[in-house]
Amino acid sequence: MHSVSFEKTNGKYIFTILSEPEINQKKLVIMSHGFRGSSIGPARTFVDFERILIKNGISVLRFDQPNSGNSEGDYVDSSFNEWVDTTTYFANKYLGKGYQVSLLGQSMGASTTVVASARPEVKGKIKCLLLWVPDPKTTFDKPANAIYEEGGQKYKGTFWQEAKDSDFFRCLNQFDGAIHLVYGGSDKYISEELRNEVIKAVKDKNQGVMILSGQDHSPWEYSIAQKVYDEELKILKESFD
Repeated sequence: MHSVSFEKTNGKYIFTILSEPEINQKKLVIMSHGFRGSSIGPARTFVDFERILIKNGISVLRFDQPNSGNSEGDYVDSSFNEWVDTTTYFANKYLGKGYQVSLLGQSMGASTTVVASARPEVKGKIKCLLLWVPDPKTTFDKPANAIYEEGGQKYKGTFWQEAKDSDFFRCLNQFDGAIHLVYGGSDKYISEELRNEVIKAVKDKNQGVMILSGQDHSPWEYSIAQKVYDEELKILKESFD
C-alpha cells in the first residue's frame, strides 16, 4: 500500500511517500536523500531498496527535504538544520504511532540522520542507522552568507556552515543502536582521511562497515547495490524486535 501526500511541517508542505506491506508490522525505515537529491535516491536506489523491504514486512517513508524535489520552497534557501528538524519530525511522529523506527540516509542525508538521532525527541529510540557515504563536513572556510552554484542549483553557504556546526562525530558517538556504514572506495567528494575517521568511529562501536571497491560516491553499480541491500536487510531484521 502506498500513500502519497504533502504534509505541513515547520511551515512548509513536504512531499512524502509512505509504503507499507499488506500486514503492517509497525517497523519503519525513514530514508533521507542527499544534497541536490530527492526521495528516489541516486539511480532510484531508495525505490529499489524500498521494494525489498516491503516484501520483508518493513514499511518505508521516503520524502523530499524542504526546498528539494516536490516539496515547498526554493533550493537556494536550503538549510541543514531544517533538514534535521524535518527528519526528526517524521521519526518522532511514527514513534508516537507505535512504530519501531530506523533511519537511512545518503551523503548529506546520512549526516542528517546521525544528527537527528541525537535530538532529544528521539534520542535513544532509533533502532538502527544505515549510513550511505556520510559527509561529516568538519571544515568550511568560505563566507557562509554567500550564494554558490553546483550541479545547476544555487545554495547558500549557511547550509554547509550549519552542517559543520552540527558536530557529526559527537552525535555519532552518542548513538547506542545498530549502525551500518557504506563508503565507495573511490569517493570523489569525501577525502580518504575523512572517510577513515568515520570508519574508525563506527568500528570503535563494534558496528558494521562496507567498503565498495572501485565505487564512487554515487551511484553504485547495480550488482554492488544489491549486496548492500542484502546486508542491510539482515541488519534491520536483527535490529527490530
